[in-house]
Amino acid sequence: MKLFCKFWTLIILSCGFSAQADTPKDMALPKNIILMIGDGMGPAHIKAYRVFKDNPETQGVDPLLIDEYLVGALTTDNSVGVSNGSDESIEQGTYQVTDSAASATAYSSGIRTYNGAIAVEDDKSKTLTVLELAKKKNMKTGLVATSQINHATPAAFIAHVESRKQYNEIADFFVDSQFNEQPMVDVFLGGGWKYFKRDDRDLVKELEEKSFQVITDAKELSGAGDRVAGLFADVGLPSVLDREQKHPSLSQMTEAAIKRLKNDKGFFLMVEGSQIDWASHDNDVAGMLHEMDDFNKAIASAIKFAEKEGDTLVLITADHETGGLSVGRRIENDSHYKFNANPVKNMKKSLNSYTDEVLTTKSLDVFLTELQIELLSVEQKEWKVLKKKLNKDEVFDFLRRIVNRATYTGWTTNGHTGVDVNLYAIGKGAELFRGLHPNTFIGTTLKSWLQNK
Repeated sequence: MKLFCKFWTLIILSCGFSAQADTPKDMALPKNIILMIGDGMGPAHIKAYRVFKDNPETQGVDPLLIDEYLVGALTTDNSVGVSNGSDESIEQGTYQVTDSAASATAYSSGIRTYNGAIAVEDDKSKTLTVLELAKKKNMKTGLVATSQINHATPAAFIAHVESRKQYNEIADFFVDSQFNEQPMVDVFLGGGWKYFKRDDRDLVKELEEKSFQVITDAKELSGAGDRVAGLFADVGLPSVLDREQKHPSLSQMTEAAIKRLKNDKGFFLMVEGSQIDWASHDNDVAGMLHEMDDFNKAIASAIKFAEKEGDTLVLITADHETGGLSVGRRIENDSHYKFNANPVKNMKKSLNSYTDEVLTTKSLDVFLTELQIELLSVEQKEWKVLKKKLNKDEVFDFLRRIVNRATYTGWTTNGHTGVDVNLYAIGKGAELFRGLHPNTFIGTTLKSWLQNK
């Protein structure tokens, strides 16, 4: 380890746990920055996805595209010991697990703040974000997400509000936040139509007046202009297994954003795989793995661009881990240690859609046949009782437990955990991110670069 540190000291002037990278004066900085956040994606999520994507005909578990670019990890620590205006009172001296808003603020602004905060300090004062700084340096900017575009993570790059729940106020920033009478964000793609087309304010009309092309269907992406607002759902996009042709994939949105943002001055783009987190909150391993697949296809698109251009940095990480996922689980007296992703590979629709189907047909036949699962005797008895009085929440919970049991998946919580998250870096400047860093390292380093641009 000492030799490793000495080696990297020569390159990055520091080694270990730091708040900001010391950039060598003669180092060429990237023209374009793409920050990709897998919401809720902990190390176990990546391991489970690696097994999910493995080719069974090859020996061992095949590596993922991102594996060769692993450079370190980020701590997801948050404000400790005080409430700092958040919804929860934190006992003095306890460890506060971060939410998406506070973590995204660490990435966008380089500060630690209270849970729920959108790019504001503990005292509610505004912070300068990476996206805003990029715009002030005449770069183009973009935000892409599978949630509503005014959800916590994308919001922390464009808005400044006391609570992530202020959805209408956050949406207003997409119109009102400007620099030199130009919009602060040039391209934004995701969900959130209901927050932009409101009775109290028609942001869609206002965006169009500012030369934005507002689109609602994936087929409109290819013909859209350079300044585009894609609102493909009322709130978040449907889960990846339930998306229709009108709903773009995350990779389609990423490619469309890059195409429009590419210019001589460079660009900053944040891409979020939002619903990895949502599925993990539900302890839904099937939904989580398919959302991971959607995110990783977007990663492939970004890496392809970076390798072609040669002047782009792609950073890939997570805001926190969700669910306390365990890859492998011992069930009752079963002594086998294993994880089986095969049932998940066979899924044709989301667990929610299977639930609706079971409620309609009063049968598990399609669900069990498509996932190639057989019920245990105890599950058969439970189904007989459940079938007499079907309830949506209870059916969903029953199906979820069957999938988790069949895949040997364990979960410890429906919330977030405080584990470190992986950090991947590809392209120009990637070597500066090696090691273990606080999550604020992303924001402080990128802002330092941009201030010197």
